[in-house]
Amino acid sequence: MDEKRSWAVTEAFVRLYKEGLIYRDLRLVNWGCISRTEMSDIEVDYEDIKVRTLLKVPGYEKPVELGVLTSFAYPIGGEEIIVATTRVETMLGDTTIAVHPDDERYMGFHGKFAIHPFNGRKLPIICDAILVDKNLGA
Repeated sequence: MDEKRSWAVTEAFVRLYKEGLIYRDLRLVNWGCISRTEMSDIEVDYEDIKVRTLLKVPGYEKPVELGVLTSFAYPIGGEEIIVATTRVETMLGDTTIAVHPDDERYMGFHGKFAIHPFNGRKLPIICDAILVDKNLGA
């Protein structure tokens, strides 16, 4: 987002938080790409997909590929840090990169910053032993 819209989004979230209308927690939110809103857990069909799977998704003409991790690299000086995601399009909104503090592959990156390849934004690299699975994507 451009600076004006980014400020407006931040301002809206801060106001909603101060008014007690939203809260911050350590849980994921179910986001509907078609409805462009969040959904409750009762609206979501959970399926543990472990391999490449094509599924019919409402709002899409062709089946959507699920169960695939896509890896890409963020530059850090002369090095790079590789991240993996099931939804590569979400990298446009990345603001931070989280690594497991005990993962030896990323020990040298703790506290450093990567550069977002599309907008040049500095992305802090933080450590999180709870939400980062050091074996996922390895």
